[in-house]
Amino acid sequence: MDLKNSAIGKASGPRIAPFVPMIMATKPSEHISLELQPDWHASNSEASGKFGSMNPHFPLYNRGMVASCFEDMKRYVDFSATDAELLAGLAEPLAERIPALVAEFYAILQRDPRAMAVFGGDTDQIDRLRESLGAWFSRLLGGEYGDAYYQKSLDIGHTHVRVNLPQYLMFTAMNVVRRSLLREVDGLDLHNGAAYRAALEKILDLELAIMNQSYHEDLMERLQTLESVRFEKRLDEARHLASLGELAASVAHEIKNPLAGISGALQVIRHGLAETHPHREVMDEALKQINRLDAAVKDLLIYARPKPPKRGPLDLVSLVQRVIMIVRRESGLGQVKITVDAEHDSIEMIGDEAQLQQVLMNVIINAAHACGRKGTVQCRIQRMGAGARLAIVDDGVGIDPDVLPRVWEPFFTTKAKGTGLGLSICHRIITAHGGTIALDSKPNEGTQVTIEFGDRKSGSAESEEATS
Repeated sequence: MDLKNSAIGKASGPRIAPFVPMIMATKPSEHISLELQPDWHASNSEASGKFGSMNPHFPLYNRGMVASCFEDMKRYVDFSATDAELLAGLAEPLAERIPALVAEFYAILQRDPRAMAVFGGDTDQIDRLRESLGAWFSRLLGGEYGDAYYQKSLDIGHTHVRVNLPQYLMFTAMNVVRRSLLREVDGLDLHNGAAYRAALEKILDLELAIMNQSYHEDLMERLQTLESVRFEKRLDEARHLASLGELAASVAHEIKNPLAGISGALQVIRHGLAETHPHREVMDEALKQINRLDAAVKDLLIYARPKPPKRGPLDLVSLVQRVIMIVRRESGLGQVKITVDAEHDSIEMIGDEAQLQQVLMNVIINAAHACGRKGTVQCRIQRMGAGARLAIVDDGVGIDPDVLPRVWEPFFTTKAKGTGLGLSICHRIITAHGGTIALDSKPNEGTQVTIEFGDRKSGSAESEEATS
């Protein structure tokens, strides 16, 4: 084709401004289809918040949507058959310049230690890449830009990902290629040179978009794999805990009635002993230990067979004050000071008073025990718009950072006494009320447990599900 006298007109219409990426032509990686459905974000309720399209009218592109994806890209840059013909017309006059372009590209690349680190100094690999880049230049001007072209470029992009080529290097090195090619086209002094230049800009924009797509697909695949692993882990944990809970409930049920019988019998015997009888103290200790067992059995039953909240109006400030009054009678608290700091005399809300009292008892007693014989526990209560916030802060021994992530796990405890179910039950109850409970702690400084309710007046619509 006589380029200088070509009658092909300029490509018209809007065009995306050139990006600044890198193209490193390498051997294509094996194509693996993810087989994602366009409406995957709508069909997977758990993952949709993390990976689903923000706009339901624009589904996630994936490797099973090659044709529509590439056609969309071409429409956006207004790439036409005329552009394809113009690019094909550049193949012959630029053919003899391709070796020089490849040499120029790798001369620049080899001056960048970050780029060379990707190849680990493997000169044989760089020689192979020189050949691949030369083939890429020829394909860029080949005149055929269908699905096969897109797939080839996508495979090259996936190879970039596989060899851990940083995305910023992909972007910046593409700018080197773009400048070199545009310089060569300008040097041809072509008739309608602007049209040839525009066509070249468009195909380079498309290459950039395809390379970017390959990184996007890899990110999505990694996120899906990570989410799948996490989901399977949570599912296994749920199954394990369900089995453990049912076993615990069965054992607890079998223990509960005999325990009540033993307690009753010991009380009868104790009642028949004189106040000064030496065995009376033994009976008191035995009854105390039975009460401990009974409390453990109740915790097991509550955890294994939780009950949905029975909601009603309550005053959060009064509830906290009442719990503190009960806790102050607890033996072994020494001179621990427990205070209430409330922004309002009353904070009305809807909830299960008995369940919330159980939570507060557990958390406040834990805080007081952490303070030893002396210390301070502060209960700070405040409104938050339609919600409420309760912070229970102690200046006790704190929690070791290695232990902190496990505090919500059932049956986990660092205490010599206890079932390790207290905080797990608290977490379940607060979640059933539509709230959140969080724990922050520093060794030798203290611990803060923060409970927040999003809506004091309505409770949670998900409570039945949360406790099932």
